[in-house]
Amino acid sequence: MTTAPVALGAMLRRELPPARLAEVSRGVGHALDELWIVEDLPFAGGIAQAAVVLDATAEAGITVGHGIAPAPFRTPAALAMEWATLAVMHPGRLHAGVGHGVQSWMAQLGEKVASPLTLLEETITITRSLLAGERVDAEGRYTTVRDVELVFPPETVPPVSAGVMGPRSLELAGRVADGTVLPEGRTPAEIAEAREHIDRGRTAAGRTDPHRLTVFVGFHCGSMDHLGPPPPPDAPEGHAIVTPDVDEAGAMLVELADAGADSLVLVPFDEDLERGLRVLAEVVVPAVRAAHPAHFALD
Repeated sequence: MTTAPVALGAMLRRELPPARLAEVSRGVGHALDELWIVEDLPFAGGIAQAAVVLDATAEAGITVGHGIAPAPFRTPAALAMEWATLAVMHPGRLHAGVGHGVQSWMAQLGEKVASPLTLLEETITITRSLLAGERVDAEGRYTTVRDVELVFPPETVPPVSAGVMGPRSLELAGRVADGTVLPEGRTPAEIAEAREHIDRGRTAAGRTDPHRLTVFVGFHCGSMDHLGPPPPPDAPEGHAIVTPDVDEAGAMLVELADAGADSLVLVPFDEDLERGLRVLAEVVVPAVRAAHPAHFALD
C-alpha cells in the first residue's frame, strides 16, 4: 500500500480549443490536485496553455503540469526563462516536463537529432541549474550556454520531470531529473518496472532526494446521467480504465498507486471532452477519494 496520498489529476487533452482552456479549468480545478496540458505538434503551445491554466486555477491553487515540452525545439535557456516566469508568478504550482519529442514530428520540423538521449540529458541538466539561480557555462554535444544566469529566478524552483518510457531513458530520468512522466497505457507491473529503472539511475548518481512519478491514465467511466455507456470509438490502446462502475474504477486506481505512482493524471477519451472532465471532477474523483482516503486524500 502507498505510504503517502497520491495526487489525482486530469489532462486537458490537445483537442480542447485554446479558447475553452480558462473556463474549463475553472470549472473542474476545484475538485482536482492537478491539471496537465499537452504540447503536441501541431496543436497549441505548452507555455501559453500553462500560463492560462495557472491563472484560471489561481483560486483553487492546484498544480499545473506542462506535459511535455519537446527538447529538440526548445533550448535549455528558453525553457528556463519561460518556466521561471511562470514559477515566479505562480509560486509552487508549476510542474515542468520535458521529453525526447515524437521523432516523426521532430523530423517534420527539421529538429530530429542522432542521440535524443544525449540531448535530453543536456537539456534537463542545464535547465535545472538555471532555474536554481546558478550561473551556467556549459557546452555539450547539442547545447551551448555561456555565462548565463537568470535575472528573475524563482524562489520556489519548479520540479523538472522527464517524459520518457524506455529503460535507458528512465535511468536517465533517475540520474538527472526531479521526476518522471509515464504516458498512457502502463499496467501496474510496467509502473513498478519503471520505478526499478529510475531507482537504478538514482543509485548510480547517488541521489536520495524524492523522485515524483506521474502516470497518465486513459479513462472512461460513463456520463453523469448514467454510468455505463459503451466506450467511445477513440478508446486508447493498452492499459486503460474503462468501466461503468465508479467503485471498480477506484480499485483500479489503487492498483496503479500501489505500483509506485505519486500522481495519477486521468485522460478522458470521451467524445465530448468537456463532459468527460466534468464527470471526473463531479462524480469520479470525489467518490474515489471518499472510498480510498488513505490513498487519495485531498490535501
